[in-house]
Amino acid sequence: MTIDVTIAIPTFHRPIELARLLAALEPQVSDPASLRRLDISCRILVIDNDPAGGASATVRASASPFVEYVAEPSPGLAAVRNRAIDESRADRLLIFLDDDESPDEEWLEAMIGFWNARRPAAILGRVVSVFGVERDPWLVGARAFLRPSHRTGDRLPAAATNNLLLDLDVVRARGLYFDPRMGMSGGEDSLFTQQLVRSGGSLLWCDEAVVFDHIPDERLRRAWVLKRAYRGGTVAVTVDRFLDPGFGSEILTRGRHAVGGFGRVLLGALRVAWGAIRNDMRHRARGERGLARGAGMLAGAFGYTYQEYAKRSNRASSSSR
Repeated sequence: MTIDVTIAIPTFHRPIELARLLAALEPQVSDPASLRRLDISCRILVIDNDPAGGASATVRASASPFVEYVAEPSPGLAAVRNRAIDESRADRLLIFLDDDESPDEEWLEAMIGFWNARRPAAILGRVVSVFGVERDPWLVGARAFLRPSHRTGDRLPAAATNNLLLDLDVVRARGLYFDPRMGMSGGEDSLFTQQLVRSGGSLLWCDEAVVFDHIPDERLRRAWVLKRAYRGGTVAVTVDRFLDPGFGSEILTRGRHAVGGFGRVLLGALRVAWGAIRNDMRHRARGERGLARGAGMLAGAFGYTYQEYAKRSNRASSSSR
């Protein structure tokens, strides 16, 4: 039986990047021989989180019958991802890609082929960062934007949605959606996939399903990386609180992250000092990242979550007036 597949692309104010992604994806979803070999029917769904519908022109310009467009005016990542689930109610598989990525030429075959072979609840593929300019020594020392890799078939406890396949039969059977409370902070993908795994679903790694993440030049800054590390610390606490609700569990979660955050701050500060003494940029950079994440964990333990995407939402609201 032919499997219906939706490739969902949440987007916001990135017309050039979206056009690049659509151009790379369209040949893979329109190749009759590949579709027959995989026994799938495939479409690309662009979900625009811009109330002004800025991405519609890019979709029209693609002139592809395999690309569809919907607008999701509710701000936040959770709303967009939940719209993807709702729009795919007749499909078996849903694959998320970010709008600043582009897939390897064999990406779709690798992803679907692995799912056909193993039938897991979810698959996370490899994401390779691509830089348009040379990174400065601090970024290199901090290993910023470099993601860990695994062996194909390895089980994972959680995943991001930047190269993620979901078996919607499993998702629907468990009644899972992305938590709107995390729409502005991020981390909704980590919470969702941990809930999926906790409910008995398998999340597997596919090293052959590769996408390239084109890192914008404006992110190649020490300040951006440290802010993201701090945000990650606050979000980690929120995810754990939502996974184990209840007064007693929350107290334990906050306490555990407070202790862990303090430890990271202390070790990070010591590593920064050691790097300064040894004139070792690697120790200084990694120490600063650890310190920033620890500070975020401490803030999260006391109830603060950094709302990284709130400014984006406010900017969208202003531009639509």
